[in-house]
Amino acid sequence: MKKVKFQRFLETNKIKKTALPKPLQDKIDIFWQLHELQDAIQDADRQDLLDQIKELDYEILGNIEEQYEDQLENNDRIQELVKSPFLKPEMKKKLKSKVSTNETIVQELFDMGRIENIGRSELREMGWKGEVKNYQEVGRFIVKRSAFWFYLYSIYKKK
Repeated sequence: MKKVKFQRFLETNKIKKTALPKPLQDKIDIFWQLHELQDAIQDADRQDLLDQIKELDYEILGNIEEQYEDQLENNDRIQELVKSPFLKPEMKKKLKSKVSTNETIVQELFDMGRIENIGRSELREMGWKGEVKNYQEVGRFIVKRSAFWFYLYSIYKKK
């Protein structure tokens, strides 16, 4: 089996297993117990076990990235993790929001034709980073507050 993804990630980011929360440490211990079983198991059941090990590896990696998202320096594996078939949909949604930038959010809304009456809460749900200001330039676009009493925004393309 290839080198374990979460172990490689821990080494790259210089995170010790003992620094992780207890439930995550227990999950890692279970992973290693399953990993040791692969040599003792029959060939017919080996593929199922390998699939479970791979799924648990991605799950642990996702949990570690979620736990340390603000502190990680080498967090360039999120794109690969999002593409994993073994990751739960709710975890994929969280990771995708971490990958999004304000510019990609505005571009996505513009491409969908949603350029008016966009709520501040909607922008934040999509992963908006930082404060949503009354007027700000975001890449090729301008995001401008369009309502006085409500936090609604419109998107304009720069000329």
